Amino acid sequence: MPDLKTLLLILAVLLWAGVQYGLMTWALRDLMRRPRVRGENKMLWGLLILTVPVIGAVFYIAVAPVSPMARAPRLIVPPRRLAARDDPAA
Repeated sequence: MPDLKTLLLILAVLLWAGVQYGLMTWALRDLMRRPRVRGENKMLWGLLILTVPVIGAVFYIAVAPVSPMARAPRLIVPPRRLAARDDPAA
């Protein structure tokens, strides 16, 4: 049975790995969804995120996004004009 120090070290490493891979996954998904990023080179941002694990993802989150996420277009209904028979003043 491992002692308490070993268990805490294992827990800390697993927690760090979860945070690292979670940040990398989120940053890469965000990078793929954005039409534009600062610097206009998505490949370099992806390499930075992958090669510098936590710092690269945090740097991307803080610096890179310039364009709003692509959203579904909203349906804008033009105002309806009243016909002569619908006009209450007539």
